[in-house]
Parts: sequence; C-alpha cells; structure tokens
Amino acid sequence: MADAVAVDTWSGQGVRLSEVVAGLADLRHQSKDERSARTTVMTLVAVAPDDDRAYAATRALRSLGGRHPARIVMLRPDPDQVASLDARAALFTVENEGHETNFEEVTLTVCGQAAKHLDSLVDAFTVSDLPVALWYVGSVPDPTDPLLKVATALLVDSRDAADTGRFRPLLEVARRRTVSDLSWIRLRPWRELLSGLFDPPECRRWLQSVESVTVTGKVGPRKMLGGWLLAQLGLQPRQVTLQDARHVEIHVTCREGTDEATFEVTRANSVKAISAQAVLPDGPRPPAVHPLADDPLAVSLSEALTNLAPDVIWERALATATLLGE
Repeated sequence: MADAVAVDTWSGQGVRLSEVVAGLADLRHQSKDERSARTTVMTLVAVAPDDDRAYAATRALRSLGGRHPARIVMLRPDPDQVASLDARAALFTVENEGHETNFEEVTLTVCGQAAKHLDSLVDAFTVSDLPVALWYVGSVPDPTDPLLKVATALLVDSRDAADTGRFRPLLEVARRRTVSDLSWIRLRPWRELLSGLFDPPECRRWLQSVESVTVTGKVGPRKMLGGWLLAQLGLQPRQVTLQDARHVEIHVTCREGTDEATFEVTRANSVKAISAQAVLPDGPRPPAVHPLADDPLAVSLSEALTNLAPDVIWERALATATLLGE
C-alpha cells in the first residue's frame, strides 16, 4: 500500500473552534472527486504530550489510512501556556488495491485552561453514530479525565503505565471503558508460543507442576506477562520473578519429584525473531520460531482498531500484575 499524501491543507493560529470546523468543511467540499472514496469508519483521537511522540503517532496513523480510514484528531495540550488555539486541517489520499481513499486529519495545539477540557473541542469533530477511539500516546489517563467521556474505546500502552507507576489508575480506567493495550498486542507472539509448548499431551501434564516462572524484559512487558502467568497458572506472587533485560523472555520451570521440565521463549540479541522450546526429562523438543514485525507500532495499532472489544484475559493480567514488584 502506498504512503498517504496530503492533497490540501488549511491552518490558522489563534483561531476559534468554529473556524477550524469551517476550514475542514471547505477542504472536504473543494476536493470532491468521483475517483476517490471517503469512507470514515471511526473518529480516532490521539493525545500527545510532545513533538516527538506526536510525530511518531501521526506517522503511524497515516500509514493505516487505507485499511482503517478515520477522521484523525491529534491533540497537543499545553495548559501552562497562554490561552490560544492553533490548528491545522489536512485531507489525505492513499491508494489501496487500486482504489483511492481520502481521510481527514485535524491537529489542535491547545494552550491554557482549555487544555484541561479537551472533550469540549473533540465533540466538534466526532462523526455521528461512529465509534470514537481515544489514544493516549506515551501516557495513561487519569480516571477523572473529562476526555474519557467521549470515548467508545481507549488505546493505551501498559509499557507507559509501568514506566510512570500508573498501573493501578490504568486498572481503574479499564473498569469503566473498553481498553486496547498496544503492548499486550505486541506480546501476543510470546504468549502464543509459550501456550503452544504445552499443547502436546506429554507436555500438558506439566502445567500442574509449575515450580517457578522468570520473566525478563523492560518493566511494562515483564510485569504484564508476569501478571498473565500468575493469573492463568494459579501461582503465588513469590513464584514469579521479574528481571530487567533488553529483550522479553519467559522461563517456566516445572518439577515432579526428581524430574524437571523447562519451557522457554527466548530471543537472541541479533535476531528479529523469538523461539520457544520445551526440554523434558527425556530430552528437548523441536523449537518453534516466530518472526517479529518490522513496524510493531503500526501493526499493534491496526490490530487494536480492528477489534475494539473488551479483553478479559488482559484485564485479569493487569489486575494481578499490580501484585508483583518491578
């Protein structure tokens, strides 16, 4: 699929909200083209705290325009600055399987007290009767954030929650709204490979004899995987060890009398793939290998937007992760 290309833009500094709405409407009217289709399936609101994360988020969202055409609203709140509203509206086109699709993007830099009440601004850009996906880029919302009221579903990254010590607030938010966790989606290959190790009958019986689990990686992924294993295997927190490392790995040790079996998902530093292997008392089983995505942010975003539904297993993993250390 080709990259999205901006075909027309409008911008203004120190503007009123009504001017932004009118500017977007003018773009839409001026660009009418029988060859292209505008099929908005949702409003996608992203809140970014700085330029770098706003750029990365915008780039990822534009790359999804052909598969998930949405009205993108990028919010840049700065409550510590003098009250003002700067805006940019753009119409993009992208070719996908021989068809051109248009989608819209609005960027609002909101300064002053209005930055604490973004819900009043977003309402002007939501598409009636369509879901509103709200993405907090690099942060986790406070459960009292007024912007949550406009959201059908939230996109967050539990890695950010762990880095900022906000696992419990994320859990509170998840009890009120449907949440899709981008980190949890990226960790699916680890979970599926580990689960697959126990599929053969000679391996399945070891699930009843788990002695200890060690999960390595950055704080967010290791805590979520640790919480998942704690919940799914019915373990005690003392049986789960979390260790800092560059890459995520899982090591499960099982014991029956004097017999020991290990189940591991590992990654070599120089390889963009993970491998899983079971080692039973009578010897190792053939390993399974899974390649990792070249653009994990775009892939996880696409999957999250495809399935904006509650994930009971994720919620349970998040809840039990709060019982673990770092």
